[in-house]
Amino acid sequence: MDLFPLPQKTEPREGSLEVAGPIPARIQFEATRQFKNALETFAPVFFTTTESSVAKIELHKTESIVNEEGYRLTIHPEKAIAESRSEMGMFRALVTFSQIHREYGHALPCLAIEDYPDLPVRGFMLDISRCRVPTQESLFDLIDQLAKLKYNQLQLYTEHTFAYKDHSEVWRDASPLTPEEIRALDSYCHDRYIELVPNQNSFGHMERWLRHDAYKRLAECPQGYEHPILGRLPWGGTLKPNQESIDFVSGLYDELLPNFGSKQLNIGGDEPWELGQGWSKARVAEEGKHPVYLEHLLAIERQVAQRGRRMQFWGDIILESPELARSIPDEAIGIIWGYEANHPFANQCAAYARSGKPFYVAPGTSNWNSIGGRYDNMRVNIETAIQEATKSGAEGMLLTCWGDFGHHHFLSTAYPGLIWGSALSWNRSSKNSVNDIHAINTFFLNSDDQTIATLLVRLANAQRPISRAPHNRTVLNDILFATAESLPEESAKTNSSELHETLSELSEIKTELSERDSMNEHAARVSREIGLAADLLAFAARKGLRAIGEDMAHEESLHSIAARYRALWLESNRPGGLDESADYFARAGD
Repeated sequence: MDLFPLPQKTEPREGSLEVAGPIPARIQFEATRQFKNALETFAPVFFTTTESSVAKIELHKTESIVNEEGYRLTIHPEKAIAESRSEMGMFRALVTFSQIHREYGHALPCLAIEDYPDLPVRGFMLDISRCRVPTQESLFDLIDQLAKLKYNQLQLYTEHTFAYKDHSEVWRDASPLTPEEIRALDSYCHDRYIELVPNQNSFGHMERWLRHDAYKRLAECPQGYEHPILGRLPWGGTLKPNQESIDFVSGLYDELLPNFGSKQLNIGGDEPWELGQGWSKARVAEEGKHPVYLEHLLAIERQVAQRGRRMQFWGDIILESPELARSIPDEAIGIIWGYEANHPFANQCAAYARSGKPFYVAPGTSNWNSIGGRYDNMRVNIETAIQEATKSGAEGMLLTCWGDFGHHHFLSTAYPGLIWGSALSWNRSSKNSVNDIHAINTFFLNSDDQTIATLLVRLANAQRPISRAPHNRTVLNDILFATAESLPEESAKTNSSELHETLSELSEIKTELSERDSMNEHAARVSREIGLAADLLAFAARKGLRAIGEDMAHEESLHSIAARYRALWLESNRPGGLDESADYFARAGD
């Protein structure tokens, strides 16, 4: 039996339960409307409630199961029984029951399952501020997929992509989520036992606001600053740490938060690059950057608390001076993020645990700045983060999918990471039994065979022959977007044989894609996304080989590939941000 995520304990028994058509279910407790909605609208098996003795599954509440999401599922020859202390745990049991039904059809094997998650919070965060904002339908699909994978939290990372009433100048060309759309998403999540947590960066990463004249007064450096990675930028990225900035974000909260049922808010707060370079320079010179940062963070937290919310925040600045964590309110959640395989989660989790404050770990899907993914890095990054989280008593995991520098990867390249995040955050001991290709096909593609899922993983592995591993990106991504000026430096670092080996693998992926002609709508779209990503990476490999002197003609111009990119983007994403994302191709040298 291939259940996913793997239950903590499964005991096979003799016999089978025969079911056909809608499965009669008897609820042996006073169920809420939320649970009835979940039963009627989500579960892949269609249940009908009944009060008669013909029920094929009975749902019982019991206090004997301690974990809020834990459950017992027992399938007897005459009926199945699901038990939990909460409706959320009952929902998890029904998701497992639905998997069994999907695999075995009308004759379900008798068994007994005892199950519960290793981490209380298992969240996914999708960046919707770096150009790519999914359509509402795509977000609904994602929520269904997360529910089947037993995630219980979703965040949509927002800088400027919420349609604030009086700030249209900031979001006008971004296709933002409207209040009505957020409320619909929140309700959809609620009926699938997922908490949609509002996420509004409120300190650093505010360049989408501060580039506009109407907001420059709020910037630490209104005329720009020297970014440690990107060089000189013409506008600020960090709000100055004063009351005017607090009043500004408070106004955003007043408009944003009523659209969410969640009692939490992720205020961001990471990477305030220019803090101390402008408005607060004298104070930082006198007191130090960390005390100034902490005071402003606490002022934000008070605004969050006044609105009945619990603050989440990125913990990178606090971890630079871990003793500061003791000053953070006990209910605020620090999020330890890091996206490389060698990220020091062990030391950072231990430091946060010593403070006695609650925290999450945040590994990544490793697909941004890669086009197709970084499979090996992703696996180790997620596994290490969850291992240290469980060891150090973290409250949960927030798996992140970022969109830095144009968000050129499609959401399907996050599927392997979503599978590994689900598997290990629910049952860390299952790492040696995860069949990620089968799981990708089951939960995302629903295809008649595993070819597309296999090729998606091969795409994530395609750059494996290239030994050089720049931080948080790949060599081919760098070459693809290198300009005529920067290409010589990039090409000097490349290895000809490694590029040829990668090019060969990409060619094989394309060949196998071309041999598949019968697919459902979603699998067909993912197939097109794999093909486009393979073409972009192959273009980059040939570009790199030409730059080091080899005679390599491109099979297709980057302009032509970019036109296909635009069309494929619009199949699952809103138009806002597309021009900006595609402009990276226009600026790249051939």
